[in-house]
Amino acid sequence: DFLIANILTNPLINLAPTFGALANPDGKLLLSGISTKQVDRVVGCYSESFTNLEASIINERCRVTGTRTA
Repeated sequence: DFLIANILTNPLINLAPTFGALANPDGKLLLSGISTKQVDRVVGCYSESFTNLEASIINERCRVTGTRTA
């Protein structure tokens, strides 16, 4: 499985529990369009269900990748 979302930060935060429930164990996550000021908040929300979370900055926006906890 591969879950991709490129939406605003607040909806990403609100969807964290849903995305965690939908993703299969070891499924991959890719979130994009996150402002650099809010990336830590997004990573914190997703850390409950996903591991190996990494943020990359591209043109002042962030991308977060991770793996669903087994």
